[in-house]
Amino acid sequence: MTIRPRLLLLTGWLCGLLLAGCGTTSPSPTATPTPTGPDFTQPGAASAMVTQLLEDAGSQRALTVEITKTTVEVTVLNSDELPVAWAYRDGTTGRVTTDQQYVDQATFDVSRFNISDVGGLFRAAEGQSGSASNQSLTIVDYSGGEVMMSVSTVPESRTVFFNASGSILQTLNFDTSGGVEAGIKDALGPRLTVYSITVDSTQGVTVDYPGATGTTVRRTRTAKVPVTTNVAVPAVDLPVFLATKVEPARIVEVVDRVRASEDIADDVGWSVVIDDRRNLGVPRMYFSIGTKVLVTDVEGNEVIG
Repeated sequence: MTIRPRLLLLTGWLCGLLLAGCGTTSPSPTATPTPTGPDFTQPGAASAMVTQLLEDAGSQRALTVEITKTTVEVTVLNSDELPVAWAYRDGTTGRVTTDQQYVDQATFDVSRFNISDVGGLFRAAEGQSGSASNQSLTIVDYSGGEVMMSVSTVPESRTVFFNASGSILQTLNFDTSGGVEAGIKDALGPRLTVYSITVDSTQGVTVDYPGATGTTVRRTRTAKVPVTTNVAVPAVDLPVFLATKVEPARIVEVVDRVRASEDIADDVGWSVVIDDRRNLGVPRMYFSIGTKVLVTDVEGNEVIG
């Protein structure tokens, strides 16, 4: 009878050890912090924030829009036609300082531009430029009132341009009738009469036409870059002609014919200047194809002078 209490005590002590061991648990893993704030590469996120910022700024038209994965900034003109900027940064929205200057750049309706999926635009740009480092989407008057959407990176790689629809700006081959046609169309814009049209198979298409009094406007479309506009002084001393008289297919037909007859390699560059330098009332086409120089009418028929 004297053993039972000691057995009970020993048994209780062992059970205590076992229970203590069973109750031991490993420390819970530390939860990985999740990023705070919206991801503007997600569908709908950027467009919603741009709309909110424009409402905050009290404007329906923007001077610039810039979007990254974590920030959005819009610049508008105030009642004094001075640029003011509103942005989302670090979890807050509000007016921010800007060093942007207004020099008659075009303002635009942001709803014209498809920014519903900025992540998709970033991926498309990466496919073209080979870089996704610190991508930034910008909508701005690129040159001469041409508002363009583009994606750039830091460090800088090739800037990729997009049409308002969200499609990538077409890369043009000026050694084909399709490339020449698209280049002339882009360079002309809404213009009907011009001083001259120049096509260079390795450089692009340039159109010259009258600007303000005493000036000439030059618009150039290169293979991978949208139209750029420059104004020169003085005006060109040439009569204007209807640009619709020029058929891109005829240009390439002349080039192909000369290459075949003169045994000129297909990769040899060529150029043509189309103007009415002889005041004939119709333009002529002045070709340089390799070492061959010739003049044709707009139908591609060779003429003298």
